[in-house]
Amino acid sequence: MTVSPDDPRSAYAQVADDLRRRIATGVVKAGQRLDGNAKLAEQYGVAAMTVRHALDILRDEGLIVSQQGRGTFVANDPPGEEASPRDQQMADELTEIKAALELINSRLDRLEHQVRDRA
Repeated sequence: MTVSPDDPRSAYAQVADDLRRRIATGVVKAGQRLDGNAKLAEQYGVAAMTVRHALDILRDEGLIVSQQGRGTFVANDPPGEEASPRDQQMADELTEIKAALELINSRLDRLEHQVRDRA
């Protein structure tokens, strides 16, 4: 895959998205070493700095890890594979809060219509 100048996303976002997709689909597996920055830059047709920026994004997302002198590897337990009990509890709480907010918003809408109708 080479970066497309017609794509509205930045070059580093295109590289990050492609690598993210390759990790998610198992083309690049957990624990597998990624090619070096120079080789990735050549594959994508971009500067090494662009690849570095893309890898920084994936590292921040927890999808890859870098080891000094060894290289960059796909994380052994990428986020989203298995939620911890605490993560599941937070997700459940967020779902409940979202439902409560939707109810509050519908009540507010109803009250606003009633006030408007009386005016």
